[in-house]
Amino acid sequence: MTSFSWTEEDVLRCCGSKRFAKELASASPFSDLHHAIQSTCRIWFNKVASLPPSSLLSITLADPFTHLLILQIDVVGWLEAFTAHPPIGPISPSVSPSISQWSKEEQSAAMATANDTTLQELVDWNIRYQEKFGVVFLI
Repeated sequence: MTSFSWTEEDVLRCCGSKRFAKELASASPFSDLHHAIQSTCRIWFNKVASLPPSSLLSITLADPFTHLLILQIDVVGWLEAFTAHPPIGPISPSVSPSISQWSKEEQSAAMATANDTTLQELVDWNIRYQEKFGVVFLI
């Protein structure tokens, strides 16, 4: 059986988290797709989006905002990845070429059937969502 490897650049084409890309590239080579998926999940949920042990020491049950502290620490890697992803619909010229191509392929069926009105609505609703939540809308 042939193994395969991913470089940081390979991973960054589909996920904008630099830490995740570095960790996943370091975990290469993979013996098969199942091994790659297991490694991906382990890295994402235990290294990128996990709470550092030192932060747990500073959080006490008496703190009324414990849930906010956890959210701020817990989502840094996720937000980095989400920020790198372009919005659904027409691709902005400011998006990196590799992410742009990936997204075009990912959204090609929907974009092929969308009319001008639908495309404009996507742009409008993406802007509203970004203004309200501060992040790009993803499904």
